[in-house]
Amino acid sequence: MTAGACHELRLEIDSRLECVTPLGLCLHTLARQLGFDDMQAYQIQTCCVEALNNAIIHAYAGEPGHLVSVRWHTQANELLVEIEDCGRAMTVPPCEHEPDPEAESGRGWWIMRQWMDSAEYCDLGERHYVQLRRSIGEA
Repeated sequence: MTAGACHELRLEIDSRLECVTPLGLCLHTLARQLGFDDMQAYQIQTCCVEALNNAIIHAYAGEPGHLVSVRWHTQANELLVEIEDCGRAMTVPPCEHEPDPEAESGRGWWIMRQWMDSAEYCDLGERHYVQLRRSIGEA
């Protein structure tokens, strides 16, 4: 892990898609500070952006005025990112197989599972979150 990197951070945005891009850029920078190369940081950023977009589009039905939070945490040699919302819970588990490349949606979970060591959805009743894990210092 790179010295001086942020090890615990919580960020919140309003449930508006235009808030996602600036946050994604911040997450890319944080990943670079942890020693991930540019492609790895892009993968982490993309997975977080997918989870943020899903919270806004699906949990909040695109309605602004709700909080979506990101918890960025490093411990030992692992990055843990949790994207949390208090909107509608996911009722159908994400598909396990590779999506149709021509499909207009449905690729986010597959991408998260390909690029992260793990991607899980947790339903805690009124709160729900996507938990993404990635080893630090491994290609």
